[in-house]
Amino acid sequence: MGVVLGGLTSFAAQFWQGRASERTETRRGDRERAEGRRAEALTHLIDFLSAVQEAERVAVDRYHDNLTDEAWQARAKQAVDTLWVAQKTIHLLCPSEVNEAARRVAFAVQNVIRDGPRDPGAPQDEKVWACISPSRRAFLDAAAEYL
Repeated sequence: MGVVLGGLTSFAAQFWQGRASERTETRRGDRERAEGRRAEALTHLIDFLSAVQEAERVAVDRYHDNLTDEAWQARAKQAVDTLWVAQKTIHLLCPSEVNEAARRVAFAVQNVIRDGPRDPGAPQDEKVWACISPSRRAFLDAAAEYL
């Protein structure tokens, strides 16, 4: 009887230890996947900010330096396209609050490139940034909260 009881106790202890090890491995795997997703999202958030920055430069060149030639138009088209592609990756990877904030920034930048800062006075570079700044700040806040 003692041998059977000892065997059952040993089996139960090994079974529960195995289950605990499996749960630990599962939690470790979950943490690693979450950290990988966070790193990927951070990379795409930075790519989006880089695209916003380049599009801002395009707008400043247009309204501060009065550029409208074909080279500027091609640069503007490329900057807006890059901006929207970067925004779409945020849509795929981030929560809706971050995505909506990114969309607002993208529309603000696109609109200021197309329509200007709506205030014809100088200095235009500061007015371009003033048009974009509120939506950019909201995006940064939403991204920081997410991360």
